Amino acid sequence: MFAVISFYQLEQMLDQGRRLLLIDLRSEADYEESHLAGAISIPYYVLEEGMPEEAILETYGKIPLVFYCEHGGKSMRAARDFAGRGWQTASVGSGFQYYRGKYLVSS
Repeated sequence: MFAVISFYQLEQMLDQGRRLLLIDLRSEADYEESHLAGAISIPYYVLEEGMPEEAILETYGKIPLVFYCEHGGKSMRAARDFAGRGWQTASVGSGFQYYRGKYLVSS
C-alpha cells in the first residue's frame, strides 16, 4: 500500500523535518531546470530498466520514498512497485508541473 499526497502535505512533512528520500522521475534535463530542494534525479526509464534497490539502500538506507513526476502517473506506478517490495512510499498526485512552492529550486 502506498499513499497519494499533495504538494501541500509534502511541504508539511518537510517543514516537520521528516526524513524522506525525494525522487524526481522526470528527465535529467527537466531536473536540472527545476526540482524540489533535496530531491535526487532517477528518471523513470532507469526504474523501468531495473535500477537495483541496493543502490538506494547503500546510499540512503530504508527510509520512506516520495516519488514525483510531471503529471503524477509515473510516480504512482513507482510508488506502487516499491511498496510491493516492502518500502514505505508515497506519490505526489498532482504532478510537478503545478508546483510553485517554497521548496522549488530553479536554475
